[in-house]
Amino acid sequence: MRKKGAVGILLLFALFFGPLGVSGEDGVKDVFLFVGEREVLGFSALGNRWVALNLRSEETALEKEYGGRVAVVVTNFRVLGFSALTARWAEENLKVGESIVTLEAEGNVGAVVTTLRAFGFSAKTGSWTVRRFPLK
Repeated sequence: MRKKGAVGILLLFALFFGPLGVSGEDGVKDVFLFVGEREVLGFSALGNRWVALNLRSEETALEKEYGGRVAVVVTNFRVLGFSALTARWAEENLKVGESIVTLEAEGNVGAVVTTLRAFGFSAKTGSWTVRRFPLK
């Protein structure tokens, strides 16, 4: 009878506290970002390599963020996303007059919200999904 009680307590303990120790996604950083004057570099810890993307003439990085498995850079011309899973860059052009509202990068997701659109970046696919806001 004593063994069943001890096993029950262990199962109860594991049920309440087990997920805290098992969660592998929290705090994982498989990507690093460096923004230079003429290029941006993404490092994939999973692919163990740097991947460069050249900036265009007159292009300047305005905002950047990285975390988890994604890196996001917004320039005066484009929205750039880097995936540590695919070890490649993806880009979307900004429209004239479009300005940044917010930028986030965490886990497997990068997001940029502008005055005209919402951009979502997936580390798993290594691509952007764009949603235009309705005109007022």
